[in-house]
Amino acid sequence: MAAFKRTSELLNIGGEIDLVDGTPSSVTVNLPLSTLDREVFIVTDVQLDIERLVAQPGVGFTTLSASINKTKTTALGINDPNAIAVTNVCIETTALGHVLQKNRNPDESSTGVNSDYLTVIATPDFVIAGNFVTTSGGTGNKRVMARVTGYRAVATADLFAALVTEELNQ
Repeated sequence: MAAFKRTSELLNIGGEIDLVDGTPSSVTVNLPLSTLDREVFIVTDVQLDIERLVAQPGVGFTTLSASINKTKTTALGINDPNAIAVTNVCIETTALGHVLQKNRNPDESSTGVNSDYLTVIATPDFVIAGNFVTTSGGTGNKRVMARVTGYRAVATADLFAALVTEELNQ
């Protein structure tokens, strides 16, 4: 017996978050799942896109971190098992006016074959979390947009219970 039985075609689920300078934030995005029917969301692709950051005048930095998480409401690192995808951008300006920019932007993709996926979400939602900080303060909000692609599937009872427990206990 297969662990998952696919019940939908591919779905694109999107969301976005506006980040205020110095204030971590998160938003919950609902998934069209029926927990009574043991439905899970099989994630096949993930994209994160952020609004353009600019270097601060003078010595300083601008940093934006964001992640798509199963349940946690803070921006995570890629080493956290609750993180589905992570993006980080940092712009530093030195006293000599040199600018250093570091980017890490995921475009996580699978092959699209039924046995190939990035992760399984067993709870009926996921979280977009982020943090935006500058040394100068007062910078306008920055937007993070996310798209999660996948399909609904029914899990066996024992697997569904294990997946939900694992997500809620992380």
